[in-house]
Amino acid sequence: MSSPHTIALPTAGAVAAALAVLAMVPGAGAQGARPAAACTPVSNIEAIIDDSGSMSGTDPNRLRVQALDLLIETPGNEGITFGALEFGGAFSPGEQATDTVFPPEAIGPNAKTMQAALSEKIKADNGLTDYNAAFAKAKADDPGAKAWIFLTDGGHDIGEYENGHRGGPPTYVIGFSSAISGPDGERLQLIANDTGGHYYPQTDSSNLQAVVNQVGTALTCQTPPKTFSDSFLKAAQSKSHAVALAGNVHSAQLTLSWASPLDSFTISNVRIVRSGKTVAVAARKRKLKVTTRHGTTFLVVRLSQLVRGTLRFNVRATNIGSGAGAVKLTSQVTQGR
Repeated sequence: MSSPHTIALPTAGAVAAALAVLAMVPGAGAQGARPAAACTPVSNIEAIIDDSGSMSGTDPNRLRVQALDLLIETPGNEGITFGALEFGGAFSPGEQATDTVFPPEAIGPNAKTMQAALSEKIKADNGLTDYNAAFAKAKADDPGAKAWIFLTDGGHDIGEYENGHRGGPPTYVIGFSSAISGPDGERLQLIANDTGGHYYPQTDSSNLQAVVNQVGTALTCQTPPKTFSDSFLKAAQSKSHAVALAGNVHSAQLTLSWASPLDSFTISNVRIVRSGKTVAVAARKRKLKVTTRHGTTFLVVRLSQLVRGTLRFNVRATNIGSGAGAVKLTSQVTQGR
């Protein structure tokens, strides 16, 4: 059991540990970023996933699967309609360039089925890279989509690109390869611009989960994430962070992501501080709700019924098993109404 003013949260690999829940005392506090007043949460999302052969080198840990798992597992997303397709490129006219991973359905009752389909089908086995087939399939699979998440590690290489993104919803384009530059990068930027979406150019897949989480928070009308990047050399190392909470915000989401399933991290000592004092009453547990979800390379903690002040928390390495030297952990904090 944690002390009265902390929340002891489970590791990403073991959630069975007990959770000591806080309650917050109302009062004045610091102002922070606010969600856009005119934002309307997106109710229908289609993921368009590059699964061409080059992905075996670009994303060897299949972090694009974990990134979409994170979106599925994020508390509050249960009512979103979500669909996904994979695309590559056919070497001959008889081959199929695209495939439905799962049809658009509400996440809540279908989450496990969606995750199983992603794990089964996303294996870097779809040949070349055909954007034309990808966007045509997206329009056919989910004509009601309000946003597309387009993940790719390379440029279109099957014939002329026919601007199939036009007529589609806002497209959040994530390019995660240093090979995407010049005309290929310009095309991805154009796809985002034409549809009213956003382009996230990346150099590798290690921060893919964090970027998809950033897209998810934008689509659900949370604040842009406050992001922290830490390096850990051994287990038990800990880092402390703080974020000012806005006066009109009653929930916050803490998302941790890392690259290797051989590593694991947790969050502890979560508290709200105001004027140098921790404002928490452990006996009034009903005043704060805590929801925890995890995958092999991410941990999501949602706190609700918050009050103004500064949110403080620690991130700690519980296992460093990848043997990759300094292990990078990305921590993101978003706030929502």
